[in-house]
Amino acid sequence: MTKYTLVQKLRVVFIVLSVLSLIASLLLLRQFVTKNSEEYTVDQVRKVFNPKHRVLLLSSYNPFYYTYVHHIDGLQPGLYDNQVDYDVMFMDAKSFNSADDIRAFHDYIKYRLDNGNKYDGILVADDDALEFSIRYQHELFDGIPIVFFGINNYSLAVKASSIAGMSGFYENDYTLELVELARKLMPGRKIFYGLHDNSAAGNADRIVFNGLGDKFEDCEFNTINICDMNEEEFKQKLRSIPENAICIYMTCFTNNDGYTYSIEEMSSIVTDNVKAPVFRNHIADYSDGCIAGMAISFEEQCYDAALLMCDVLDGADINDHELDVETPQLVEADYNILDKYGISMNLLPTGSYIHNRPSNLLSMYGDLFPFAGLMLLSLIFITLAVTAVAVHEKQVNTELLESKERIEKSRENLKYQADHDELLDIYNRRYALEYLKTYAVTDMKYTVMMLDIDNFKDINEVYGHSSADFYLQTITYRIKDYVRDKDWMLARYGGDEFILWIPDKELGEDSSITQDLLGLFREPIKLDKDTIVSSCSIGISVSDGLTRPEIHIINAEIAMYEAKNKGRNRAILHSEEMKKRVTEENEIKAKLVNAMDNDGFYMLYQPQIDAKTKEITGYEALVRMYEKGMYPGVFIPVAENNGWINRIGRIVTELVIKQIAKWRDEGHTLHPVSINFSRNQIYDAGYVSFLKGLLDQYEVPSKYIEIEVTEGLFLERTQQAEALFEQFINLGIRLHMDDFGTGYSSLGYLTYIPVEIVKLDKSLVDAYLVEGKDSFIRDVIQLVHDLNKVIIIEGVEEKWQYERLKEFDADIIQGYYFSKPIEAEEAIVFSASDK
Repeated sequence: MTKYTLVQKLRVVFIVLSVLSLIASLLLLRQFVTKNSEEYTVDQVRKVFNPKHRVLLLSSYNPFYYTYVHHIDGLQPGLYDNQVDYDVMFMDAKSFNSADDIRAFHDYIKYRLDNGNKYDGILVADDDALEFSIRYQHELFDGIPIVFFGINNYSLAVKASSIAGMSGFYENDYTLELVELARKLMPGRKIFYGLHDNSAAGNADRIVFNGLGDKFEDCEFNTINICDMNEEEFKQKLRSIPENAICIYMTCFTNNDGYTYSIEEMSSIVTDNVKAPVFRNHIADYSDGCIAGMAISFEEQCYDAALLMCDVLDGADINDHELDVETPQLVEADYNILDKYGISMNLLPTGSYIHNRPSNLLSMYGDLFPFAGLMLLSLIFITLAVTAVAVHEKQVNTELLESKERIEKSRENLKYQADHDELLDIYNRRYALEYLKTYAVTDMKYTVMMLDIDNFKDINEVYGHSSADFYLQTITYRIKDYVRDKDWMLARYGGDEFILWIPDKELGEDSSITQDLLGLFREPIKLDKDTIVSSCSIGISVSDGLTRPEIHIINAEIAMYEAKNKGRNRAILHSEEMKKRVTEENEIKAKLVNAMDNDGFYMLYQPQIDAKTKEITGYEALVRMYEKGMYPGVFIPVAENNGWINRIGRIVTELVIKQIAKWRDEGHTLHPVSINFSRNQIYDAGYVSFLKGLLDQYEVPSKYIEIEVTEGLFLERTQQAEALFEQFINLGIRLHMDDFGTGYSSLGYLTYIPVEIVKLDKSLVDAYLVEGKDSFIRDVIQLVHDLNKVIIIEGVEEKWQYERLKEFDADIIQGYYFSKPIEAEEAIVFSASDK
């Protein structure tokens, strides 16, 4: 080891030891000076931090219940340290626990959630709130992780932890352990009285307490339920407890009048009226007349619950967390009462807290001794570190001088690497943008080209990445060779995209340079044993003395995509019309996204009429947007092209099922409603489960939902499509074949496809329901009937059409003759009897 290395390590060691000693001494001093700084820090942190997430705490009780302050003391550090904020909603189940109260609490939460309060997670405190969360998980908290704690009912905790999206912590009441401690401290006493109420925690305590007779056969166990009597009767009952007994003060806070006592009130009542020694299974944090208390550490369990929630919000799977039943334990005792009964503190568990313990010099100032020693040690280490620093700095200066030359030599290499693409050794995108901003002056003449290899993805997938890289390098070499000795700028803009800046030229689609560049990409390239012949699409933007260079890049890219849309292997010069189309489509996209995120869709319903009776047999649901000018023919193609049709399909499905449930609740006679199912929705693997969940949630029978599918999807007969149709049928959903007759001449496929209803397209009605041709319509209707299927005729607009179709035995008529698509309120009361 060199002298320099030794000095450096000694310096680091001395500094670290000095800092550690100083920190340790300050921590000890901080602990000695104030016990409240932690709460102050938490409060201050909450005021300044920027939360990444927000969670909702559902508390079973009210903020005055004795456990609430412990819950908050445990939750806040775990949440705030991880940038998570929280809101609290109180069930107050001890005072309001009827079905109507729970429904009101449900409606309140739903109103809050529906009006802008969004939460990333739900924390659930105690049993009543957990039962509420289980009951309304899918309606109120669908997809939101739920972490529970303080659960007294073990079966309930196990049930909740088995539900997807839920996990948490069981609360051990320590009644058994408390009785064992009481027997240890006062072994001569054999009579026990347990105090409880009818709350979830109180009943859990009672069950455990009553079961102790089997474990301690030499003891007698009695219970007193405060809910069986008023306050005065309860006091008389307490005074009747024998002095030679032991009183176990359990969860006992709510009497038969529904009044909930604070822990201070109830502790005073118990200790003032019970002559026997009192033990409790909860922690009071102060001397309340009980000899000892043993209970769960609410703060520690809540802190663990907060950390679990933070882990889940950061990506952990809550379903991987098993129910935690190992609850942390606290024991506290009163020195004066121990001394009164002659009980030694040594009999208490290690770590027990003793109230009213007599003070002495060591207990008063003992915490300062380590502080003073650590401060002295810190001064010694800092003196040694300063000496080492002086030696070290001299050696560092020498090293810096020697390394300066090496740094200067590497700077140019780093600059080159920052500006160039590593694979192709040409400028990268970042530098290309800087270059154009510097050299492409607005009023100069120049051309910007965007070149993109056609079907490069296929080369990647068929020949692999290394061969694709070789292909790119070969193409790049050709372009570099072509532009050699020219003051053009060539850069790699993306994976297989190049940008070319050509100054002093205004090039078009048919210019010799443009055609030369297209030709470079058409020349064969040999890859291993194969020869690849490809092409490229080029977008061109020419300077106009007004447009900034970065806008020309965007214009060239728009033109390049236009070239691809027109068949590839060509160049397209940018025009304002292209930009206008892109702008219009972007506006439609923005309106669509806003509609999907902000309830921007509504439904119209077109009645379907029995041809013979003119009674309504059902409706077709047709989606509309509130946004003016956004007709289905405008927004549906954009949604299809951008992969949003699945989301819109789910929105439509929920709107329809909600409407059916509303009609039912209003007392209307229900009819089936058919929902259009897009071809692209076949890839929505969870749609059927989503549909079933809505039907179950709103209690709507599946017979009131029908799915309309275009005939092309039926005829593809893919495994995915057939599996989907089978799921619909198993759910009890009838299938419609929509647009029948628009694209296929053979009718034989009707014998095997799983549809019950066929919809004859309006185009066939217009073309064949005319004199001399209408026999075709009659034959189609007869064919569908022969196959035991129902036929709906769409697009019926005239009375004579209806009468002719009725004569042909058509089953159901849909069209403007009876009604255009109308609002739900009008549709449910519509009548066609006057037609």
